[in-house]
Amino acid sequence: MHGFPIFIDLESAVPIVVGGGALSATKVRLLLKRARQVDVFAERLEPALTALVRERGLAVHDRVPTRADIQSRPLVISASRDDATDRGVSDLARALGVPVNVPDRPELSTFALGALVDRGTVTVAIGTDGAAPMLATRLRAELEQQLHPRLGALADVARSYRDEVAQRTAPGAPRRAFWDSVLGGPAVAAILAGDEARGRAEIDTLLDAATPARPCTGRVLLVGAGPGDPELLTLKAVRALKSADVILHDHLAGEGVLDYARREAEIIPVGKAKGRHSKTQAEINALILAHAREGKTVVRLKGGDPFVFGRGGEEVDILRASGIEVEVIAGITAATAAAASLQIPLTHRDLSRSVTFVSGHAAGDGAAEFDQVDFRALARGRATLAVYMGLATAGALATHLLEAGWSPATPVIAVARASHASERRVATTLDVLSAAPERLALDGPVLLLVGEVAGLAPHGPVTRIPREAALAHGELIDA
Repeated sequence: MHGFPIFIDLESAVPIVVGGGALSATKVRLLLKRARQVDVFAERLEPALTALVRERGLAVHDRVPTRADIQSRPLVISASRDDATDRGVSDLARALGVPVNVPDRPELSTFALGALVDRGTVTVAIGTDGAAPMLATRLRAELEQQLHPRLGALADVARSYRDEVAQRTAPGAPRRAFWDSVLGGPAVAAILAGDEARGRAEIDTLLDAATPARPCTGRVLLVGAGPGDPELLTLKAVRALKSADVILHDHLAGEGVLDYARREAEIIPVGKAKGRHSKTQAEINALILAHAREGKTVVRLKGGDPFVFGRGGEEVDILRASGIEVEVIAGITAATAAAASLQIPLTHRDLSRSVTFVSGHAAGDGAAEFDQVDFRALARGRATLAVYMGLATAGALATHLLEAGWSPATPVIAVARASHASERRVATTLDVLSAAPERLALDGPVLLLVGEVAGLAPHGPVTRIPREAALAHGELIDA
């Protein structure tokens, strides 16, 4: 079973529990946390259920439920522990389209009961599709400690303000900003401390200062998505994704990163990749402006960091010139992610005193703009090069560095899809890379680290192309 979590209304119709034993009593008690009534079908009640029936005034039917009994019920739990009874109830419920659960019998069930953290109006349900019930129980215990006992009271207060907030604030980003100020401010502290009157006074003050419901200009957040691993997102980036009405993302932002977006957000892919341009930069700029002018919160999600070969500076200039509020949220760039994965420092007291970020992206004629970097000066010092998008021009770069005076034996390590589960690494030297760049045999986004630090022992697996092998294949002339 691959269950989808939902919450079922138990107010408009009464659920059914079949069986009179201790297990049935547990299920009845659970349902009564939300249902006003539960109908019990059992020929005989054990003491635990008898006491509960008497205490809550529940209706008891001393028979197996019929088709007419089950029809139009919100759900049925059959816990009789009698195979024929449970199977018959399950068959009837399935035929009628009524959700049914038979404890410990997934083949007879159309829904599962999660482990619940109950805070009144606020309920957290944890499910494992029946795979690991004890894991769900453990998670519930952890959440019980973390979630304040008065969360339900907080939700009740918020519900009482919903209509007024809808009348006095503009929909979308302004309204979410209002609730953010409520839920992140002193009102919450007061309500959770039991001082509801002071909490309401704080909310009233915020409402008095709220912007009337009218169109407004939105805002744009340029967000670094990091190198791909969603766990490398910053907390600020996660908050931005959860606040966005629209997310424009490039192809380097992984699926796991987009999982943090609000499910109501509009997701627009605008990525550019070698040989495939879905949107020009001008088209991306126009999309950002159009959505922001509609009053939306727009996240421009970029792989790595927005200001490292991400053209974030151009977008900031356009947004400022258009009078649109913009915020930049830094991300972990590929060079630092690759270095962390390899456990190789980019700087090292004995080997490298500087790091230079270089774009290996080829221009329209297929050549990268390497002439704009003084590689000869870097060759005279202890330096590390981090070359982004360097796969297609790796051979040309290596040749350029050799001509600029870099040692042919300079270590190089190429990392494809840094931080992803599919990350691959290839180690070689500048002369081998110049002579036979195709031997890297990598695809996807590739970062090259060039310099003595690349010769340090890396953490994890790495494919090596030694100079001796290149000599043996006639790819390299031994100097």
